[in-house]
Amino acid sequence: MLIEVVSAGPGCSICQKALKLVKQVAVEFPQIETQELSVIDHFERLLELNIFSAGAILINGKTEFVSVPSLPKLYERVHELLNHESDPLNERRK
Repeated sequence: MLIEVVSAGPGCSICQKALKLVKQVAVEFPQIETQELSVIDHFERLLELNIFSAGAILINGKTEFVSVPSLPKLYERVHELLNHESDPLNERRK
């Protein structure tokens, strides 16, 4: 699983908070890879995804949060997606 954080740079406190949250969750799950997406270096991709805010979080290329979530919300979403990845029939069983 790849979690990407949209970042305006090291001076952005919102971006740093989002990166910290993502890294906290990644420690719990060894299958998570994290990446910082610079708004300058990835401008065209972010424009295509309609992402206009620093601190947005993408999981596996899909926008999951447009602003910094709470740690429990991020953890819950990651857990849901990992369960879904490991059992694609999971949604049909509910």
